[in-house]
Amino acid sequence: MGWPLAGGGSGSPGGEPGQSSSVALAQGTAEPFAVRQDIRGFAPEQLAVTLVGRKVLLTGRKETQSEDGKGSFSYKYEVFRREWDVPEAVDTDRLTCSISREGQLCIEAPCLAPPALPARDVPIQLGPAGGSAAPGSEAGADGRARG
Repeated sequence: MGWPLAGGGSGSPGGEPGQSSSVALAQGTAEPFAVRQDIRGFAPEQLAVTLVGRKVLLTGRKETQSEDGKGSFSYKYEVFRREWDVPEAVDTDRLTCSISREGQLCIEAPCLAPPALPARDVPIQLGPAGGSAAPGSEAGADGRARG
């Protein structure tokens, strides 16, 4: 339950502008899937959560019938539907749903475990001294002067 909520941080105070994100984040780090939907007024048996491929579908259906005491009846049928795309890096087999005391349906799934890759040593090669990227080279000096 301690996963960050998808799409919930846009109005939060202290948000950093996108330009200050680190290189690792810019390359795309996997985050768990977590959404919340206000379902107050709906009982759990009036809700259905379905996983179709990489989409989560939430459907709510409720019927209400009331009488005004003078012989008139009113009938109300409510239906709502929401859907969310689940990112590829999320483990849909471990998708869970729960309802909070505040009437929020929480749909969550962790990231897929990264594949176990075999470890290997990468040799360090020695290059010639004073390569083209050396600080004193003309290309480096020209690049700094133009920038």
